[in-house]
Order: sequence, then C-alpha cells, then structure tokens
Amino acid sequence: MESVQKAIRLTFFDQRTARQVMFEHSATADAVMIVGAVHAIVLLVTSLRFGSFDLLGVLEAVIIGIAGWLFLSFAIWLMATKLLKGNGDPQTMIRTAGFASLPLLLGAVGFDWIGVLWYIALLVVVAKVVFGMRWLDAGAAVALGSALIYLIQTLLGAAFFRF
Repeated sequence: MESVQKAIRLTFFDQRTARQVMFEHSATADAVMIVGAVHAIVLLVTSLRFGSFDLLGVLEAVIIGIAGWLFLSFAIWLMATKLLKGNGDPQTMIRTAGFASLPLLLGAVGFDWIGVLWYIALLVVVAKVVFGMRWLDAGAAVALGSALIYLIQTLLGAAFFRF
C-alpha cells in the first residue's frame, strides 16, 4: 500500500517522492507490480466496457506494458547518459519511471492521450531527479528516448506499447 501511495504522490509531480523511490533499491519489484497492474486494469476495464473479456489478452497487455516500460526507461537512460552526459544508472531510471505510470489508467476511461502526455511529463520529472539534469535536458532525454523507441517500433513493425 505504501508503494501505491508513493505512486500517487509522484503522479502529482512530487520530486521528493521521486528522489525517495530513486534510493529504494527494493522498490523495483513494486514498480513491476504497479506497471503490470496499470496495464491489466486498463485492459480489464476496456474489455468490460466493450463486453469481451480475454484472459490471454490481459496477460499479453501486462507483458507488453512491462516490456514497453523497460524499453522506454532504458532508452531515456541511454539518451540522458550517453548523449546528454547525465549521471545515473538504468535500474534507478527503470524503478522510478515505474512509479510514474499511474496516469496511463486514464486509458481505461477513454482518455488515452491525456494519460500518455501526463506520463511523459512525469518521465521528465523522473529524468530530472534521477540524472540531476536541468529541465530542458531532462525533457530532451525523454523526447529522444521516446523517438528512439518510436523509430525501433517503426523499423521492426512491432509495438512495445498499446494504448
């Protein structure tokens, strides 16, 4: 329950919570559970709205959601540390970004893009805290990491995210 409270506080752009999660190495498992639960809830609610429940679809949504979170977090870390010369490790970015995924729940009620934009804004906060960057550099790291994932998805014809 404490992890959910931290995720809620981070959802409202609380940098202190991001810093706290950043230093909690044991919170990585909680981040996985939060990301998986968000994607499962979105698919369950959407399925119930349209009257078609598929257990394999829920499992697929959870796997794709977790994979997308890992790929995007790693891409942001790559851009922040290798291109923009920030300091931080990928595990910290992955863990803290996982706690920022609650806005994606808006996809369950039809506000997909609002949730995605909110999530991206939270990733900028996370990048700023994790890498000790200025706002502009953190925004650039998130934009470049997102562009890298989009490019890879386009080239491979595979989706790492489902909204």
